[in-house]
Amino acid sequence: MDIEVKEEKQKIPFLKIFFLILSTTLLGILMFFLVFQRAYFFSGMSQILGLYNENILVYDTFTISFSDTVDSSFKNNVMDVLNQISYEDTKRFEYVDTGGDILISNVQETQENDLVLSQSYMLPVGHIYWIRDDYVSTEKDIYVGNNGDLNFLTDLGYSPVVKEDILEELEGSESVVGFVEVQDLTPDYRVLSLDGKYFFDDLEGGIKRDLITRIQDVEDIFILNVVKKNILDLLDESFNEENIAKVNMTGVTAISRDLAAKIEASGNDEYPAENIAEFLADADLTHTSNEVSFVKGCTPGTSMRFCSAPEYLATLLVSGIDIVELTGNHNNDYGASNNTSTIQTYIDNGMDYFGGGLDDEDASEILYKEVNGNKIAFLGYNYYDTMLGTGALATSSHAGANSYSSSKMKNDIEEARENADIVIVDFQFQECYSYPSSDIIYPICYRPLSSPDQKGVFRLAIDYGADIVIGTQAHQPQTYELYEEGIIFYGLGNLFFDQTPWIGTRQGIVLTHYFYNGSHIQTKITPTIYDNDMQTRLATEEEGDLLLELLKEAR
Repeated sequence: MDIEVKEEKQKIPFLKIFFLILSTTLLGILMFFLVFQRAYFFSGMSQILGLYNENILVYDTFTISFSDTVDSSFKNNVMDVLNQISYEDTKRFEYVDTGGDILISNVQETQENDLVLSQSYMLPVGHIYWIRDDYVSTEKDIYVGNNGDLNFLTDLGYSPVVKEDILEELEGSESVVGFVEVQDLTPDYRVLSLDGKYFFDDLEGGIKRDLITRIQDVEDIFILNVVKKNILDLLDESFNEENIAKVNMTGVTAISRDLAAKIEASGNDEYPAENIAEFLADADLTHTSNEVSFVKGCTPGTSMRFCSAPEYLATLLVSGIDIVELTGNHNNDYGASNNTSTIQTYIDNGMDYFGGGLDDEDASEILYKEVNGNKIAFLGYNYYDTMLGTGALATSSHAGANSYSSSKMKNDIEEARENADIVIVDFQFQECYSYPSSDIIYPICYRPLSSPDQKGVFRLAIDYGADIVIGTQAHQPQTYELYEEGIIFYGLGNLFFDQTPWIGTRQGIVLTHYFYNGSHIQTKITPTIYDNDMQTRLATEEEGDLLLELLKEAR
């Protein structure tokens, strides 16, 4: 409540006042303005000249109008709040259709005296299952969620249509894109590039949208803060890109066998990552599931017993790997002692690990990472070797992978849920035998396994409270799906390995998760591929579309 009070201190005789007023034309004009334009200005001058010796109260009513870019439900909520502000039956604010003293509007560009209530961006989106990943602004037909968005984008030259459930519309067709505010993103949407710019890499990939309040008479600008203060609870928090955490997650890394021979021939320990290292390292955290321990004296071989030369760590370092998953079933191929020394190498190089460890207690530890205000929990289990009871698992006396049980996973997820915003669960599951007789599409391995029940195990993690579930065992990528309140990626394929004879094993997926203010808002799926040179690279548009089509058919 804003009340202005002025109080008389001394009275001056009337004749003296009369003489002062007549003595200068300028003062007379000023007095005329003050009397007829602003009661509180007149009261202040009157006190200086001694006209009054009583308190004078001024409580103006300000009219408010809204532009048509403001959603009607928000407008109604604002006026419900502001209508409650009054003094002695005089309302502080009164709604008018147009031409109010105060305007509340959504604008792309602010003016000098505008007070910004909240800042945001509108992003082009499809459904997470879409193959299409781009949008050009010459396509004017779009879907929006309310009349405010409709009018805002109409003013910018688009042809929007309001849809009650945008996601439902997008899931059914890839012909028309939707636009949503960045704060309204969920993993169900797929953020599209806008005229070639992806929002999380370049803010120009979205349309800036500021909710502002504006005053006609700048002398009354103080009242804008009164408006903002009273409607704070109705305002969305302004978007702040510094609160985004970007996490890259990849599949199988096994720098051994024929890939090791390629490295030795090249003389470059970073050889496998030459074409993708910059992409992988461009994140706050970058993960891989490294299945092979570093062993001194390791030389390239051809067997199913894997090791990596210690120098090959350079490939992980140049790729920006911060987190190494140890759920794989080959880390103990050359003995648990080499696994132990490898884990120490990760520690010495500032890398974290999970899903395996120095012993069974260490292997079962949950990894927590806090990035830009987002706390993320990583859990990993070796399902397959637990079922077989192999030496790949950690014990009380030697290193290995973390064992699995449904009760153990349930307890771990509940603990992680209490201590983190986001819970990610990774599995080393049974692999699909993805090796046909020739280099052909092998559809069965793009699907989750039916025996053992891969869907059942992965979905159980979501039922227990995980947000994201990932299979890191697959040498051929597997499909992905929304399930309940989470998302499941059944297999990411190879990142660095030597399996070149089959297209399925040359393909891979990098997941880029985006977390904002403690919520999972987006996962970008980037297809990768390598050829006989065994240097992984980003897939071309044609290669990427092929993989995404195969995953769609396998869903």
